[in-house]
Amino acid sequence: MKKAITLLFILVFPSAIYIYLVAGKEKSFIRLAYYGPKKVLHLTIEGKAKTDTAFYQVPGFNFYDQTGNNLNSGFVKGKIWVACFVHIHDAQRSPPMAVLMNRIEERTDLDTALKLVTFTLDSESVKSMQDYAQSIHAGKKRTFLSGNPSALNQLAIEGFYKPIDSSYANGYNHFFLIDKEGHIRGIYNGFKVKDVDQLIDEISILEAAYFVQKEVEDEKAGKGQDHDAI
Repeated sequence: MKKAITLLFILVFPSAIYIYLVAGKEKSFIRLAYYGPKKVLHLTIEGKAKTDTAFYQVPGFNFYDQTGNNLNSGFVKGKIWVACFVHIHDAQRSPPMAVLMNRIEERTDLDTALKLVTFTLDSESVKSMQDYAQSIHAGKKRTFLSGNPSALNQLAIEGFYKPIDSSYANGYNHFFLIDKEGHIRGIYNGFKVKDVDQLIDEISILEAAYFVQKEVEDEKAGKGQDHDAI
């Protein structure tokens, strides 16, 4: 019971602070950054030329998980998720990232909607993923994906925008925070506790932003209904 209360406090408190700090009736958001190339859209709305920005979205993918089931990117659609790329046989780099991904899982234990995804770059074997998940004591929230090595490396290099090592054989050393629309909203060093704790805080900030956005939309919808009734 005490653990549950503590975890609830850890998960909800940052969001409560965020909501408390939003400004005014219109609730101006403190937004996280967007990563990746942006596209400028030139639109014509009611006869007037306007510009808008289309933020980069992680491309779709299709791999299989540690149970052998085929999974495409639809399983994270509409979800906040955290991604990383690892070589599970890299004895130097993989364990530290695994420990810190476990930290993320433990600190977000009550957030059942959050997805934690590990793309394994050096194994196409379901058993290897199962053995790896067991060896790092991964919990039920974790999904491990593997498949065609060329497709995996292409996703890592082209789909996630962060400079890689001088030799990409070492894989990425980062965690990526992706929002419900597929935008990359944070990139964090996978070997630093401070960065990972920032990631955990920013998961709460992102969730709070969605909460407040829905509140605003519901309020506007309610006003529209009242107006129609009048």
